[in-house]
Amino acid sequence: MNKDKKGFAGLYQKFRHKPEFMGTVLIVAVVIFNIVMQGGKFFTSSSFQTLFTTAMPLVPLTMAQSIVMISGNIDISSGITMSMVNVFAVMMPVNFPWIPVWAAYLAGFLLAVFVGYFNGLLIGIFRIPPMLATYGMSFIIRGINLLISDRPQGKVPRELWGVYKGDVLGIPNTVFLLVILVLVWLYMKKRPGVKEIYALGGNEKSTYLTGISTARTTVRTYAISGVFVGLAGLAWTLMLGSSNPINGEVKTLQAVAAALIGGTLITGGWGTMVCGILGAFFMSLISNGTTYLFTKFI
Repeated sequence: MNKDKKGFAGLYQKFRHKPEFMGTVLIVAVVIFNIVMQGGKFFTSSSFQTLFTTAMPLVPLTMAQSIVMISGNIDISSGITMSMVNVFAVMMPVNFPWIPVWAAYLAGFLLAVFVGYFNGLLIGIFRIPPMLATYGMSFIIRGINLLISDRPQGKVPRELWGVYKGDVLGIPNTVFLLVILVLVWLYMKKRPGVKEIYALGGNEKSTYLTGISTARTTVRTYAISGVFVGLAGLAWTLMLGSSNPINGEVKTLQAVAAALIGGTLITGGWGTMVCGILGAFFMSLISNGTTYLFTKFI
């Protein structure tokens, strides 16, 4: 019995010093809050379906922000870039009927990767401060979005959003996407390139003195971020079912807040993408709980 207690205490102490500790505690607290507010309704399949469907776009977006923050940087253009993916995916087949839907979605995704890579060049090579570089980029992308689609319009094929909002044996399909994202991070964090990102965020000068190219690492960081922003844009498109040129812009600050809530430090060198996932679901759960509170009791 004592050994079990010591073993549990040891695991707790070890986990308490992990970046994900704060996010896990907050998730448990907000789940309890939702259970108190909604009772058994919280555990219904429709409740979980709604939760995962609406939270999923914010998950990869926060993961993108997390990896940038781990490097000691920030990306103010991620939310509007997510909207760019949405606009290109929906409007390209409308404006150019000869373009297949899959090509439009792929083009939107690749554009997000390019934006991330270009942000990395501006910050890593040309030494423009990340806040300034990405803030300026957000205005450029906003203008492009409005040129392509000046208002919400278009539609996503039913087959696509049907899969996104569907389920397998009662398990939302978005849960499987979440599992894939976690597995991707578990693979990534063991790679030398990601370890260099942590080193960059911990101390840029020391990283440079060890022979690691801080410029190359910065470009890599923003390119990786672009991949996850692209995935967020695709999820955002399937959730909305149409194009909207600017409504993703507000998600930028939500992603920053979610990353911080999950346990990632804005100063760099500490955190994981799992912290981003925890923070994103905390934001969604607290929104879910407070909405129920105000609609049912106030």
